[in-house]
Amino acid sequence: MISLKLADIFTNLAEVKKAEPDGENKVLSLMRSARTLRDDPGTVENIIRGDEPGSLDSIDDYCYGLITEYLDRGSIAEYERFSTSYSEDLVRFIRMTGLGRKRVFSIYDNFSIKDMEGLKDVFLGADASEISYSAGLKKDVLNPLFAERIQRSIEYFDSIRGSTPRWPAQFYAGIMIEELKKLIEIEKIEYTGSIRRKKSFIGDIDLLVLPAFNNDRCDMDRSNTLLQKIAKYRFIKKLKSVKRTGENISGLFSTIYEVDMEIIVASAKTWAWQLLKTTGSKKHLSRLEEFAYEARRPGLGHHSIKDLRTEKKIYGLLGLDYIPPELREGRNEIVQASLKKLPELVETRDIKGDLHIHSSWSDGLIDYSDMVESARKMDYQYIAISDHSVSNYYGNGLDADRLIKKIDFVKDLRKKYSDINILMGAEIDIKKPDIFDYDPRIIKKLDIAIASLHSSFTNSVKQNTSRAISALKKEYFDLIAHPTGIVFGNRAPIFIDTEKVIEAAAANNKALEINSYYMRLDLDVENAARAAEAGAKLVINTDSHRPGNMEMIQLGIDVARRAGLEAKNILNTMSLYELRSWRQER
Repeated sequence: MISLKLADIFTNLAEVKKAEPDGENKVLSLMRSARTLRDDPGTVENIIRGDEPGSLDSIDDYCYGLITEYLDRGSIAEYERFSTSYSEDLVRFIRMTGLGRKRVFSIYDNFSIKDMEGLKDVFLGADASEISYSAGLKKDVLNPLFAERIQRSIEYFDSIRGSTPRWPAQFYAGIMIEELKKLIEIEKIEYTGSIRRKKSFIGDIDLLVLPAFNNDRCDMDRSNTLLQKIAKYRFIKKLKSVKRTGENISGLFSTIYEVDMEIIVASAKTWAWQLLKTTGSKKHLSRLEEFAYEARRPGLGHHSIKDLRTEKKIYGLLGLDYIPPELREGRNEIVQASLKKLPELVETRDIKGDLHIHSSWSDGLIDYSDMVESARKMDYQYIAISDHSVSNYYGNGLDADRLIKKIDFVKDLRKKYSDINILMGAEIDIKKPDIFDYDPRIIKKLDIAIASLHSSFTNSVKQNTSRAISALKKEYFDLIAHPTGIVFGNRAPIFIDTEKVIEAAAANNKALEINSYYMRLDLDVENAARAAEAGAKLVINTDSHRPGNMEMIQLGIDVARRAGLEAKNILNTMSLYELRSWRQER
């Protein structure tokens, strides 16, 4: 993904320039631009279309030059110069571990590690204690816990290889779809595959296309001509392959946005069947075939199935209720559909507010008027402005005095925007078990108190779990934010026992956050489902810092739906009255 690739390059360059005597200004420039590229993939498209630095948010002349160089050459000379010492992946890996630049570079140098393969040779398949002992490094540089952290981070690094967040991929897909719709041959285009199943992270973009000339069957020759025509569009780098089956044809394209796109050409007669078949997942389709065989129903390839014009009718012919795409993962959805016991999945309209929004009091860049206007558009009853606490230095966290001032500020803000209930919140760091950034007497003054772990990367499972549970046991905390600390491609999950945290949340009537920021989406589907099964509340928040972030609430809803959650499982489907009553129950 081109926007994330550039953001990675800029963040890596910033890591290197931190060690340069005069690099501070460039570090700040690179970090600002990296955040803009991550949160606004349209920035790259605007530059491709010819926009200049003055019209681009947080992109100065220096970073603009780096972006245009990458677009022209596919690389950046300044970035290539340091990669002779450490591979690009190794510099990126520093952020994943959370162990700090100096410590990790010292480890690299001690073992003469230059690339990921060298890192794996040293750390994978070896005992963490033996590695740290053999290194001869001081314990504050490498100890068994740090060695294990590196091992787990390598596993995470490998697990996301070839994946990209769906949100920016869908943004670029939208640009390409709008261009493709202008083709007179194309009658209909729909997302399919992992995008249609609303997966958080995907491998490529899958589109199902219906040309006007494919009515009763797929005309292979004309469909191939269409694929060749698409290959000449400005956003296509190359038509990588064409695949023919007995009934359709598809093309795999590489794009200028550095995400592949597969276009599957269908016919009108078999459109619904092709949509179901290409949506997947493989496990869902396999279990659907098994169910059809056991129930003595027609299989997916039978003409009576293929000729049906809606997916609902296909599932109906198989004796099943319609299964939403988000649930089609081959878990227990087919059994539920056969028993008419599918969950009534939470919907966007069920959400009554967002409890985790950052403002200029800490590191947020959203105007209060924009927050309120977004809340109005989403028909919210309330929002909570929940800024960082003092331990979060890089987040410009508030000390107790500033927090008290903010309480008064929010009171005045409520008078200005009377149609949206503005709640006074805070995201409060858990420093140690039972030790938080604010005194309980101050926390009790808040409308919403969020506990979070931001300094957790050199801690053990026991330490982090104890910290989280200690907050969940306090009556004045309402929820835990982004419980595993994961940030896609930038931070591996912290060491924490999620099962025990879930148990504590359920036992103490507290909520665990599904953080909707597209690079977090934490809790993930599996943990969100476990939490609901255990009786814990989930809360879907955006953790918004920049304009446009509040709209990412839909991504958290997608996670909840994929986890099979209903409105009753979600804290912020409550009305403001119900939310306050829930807090008073404790």
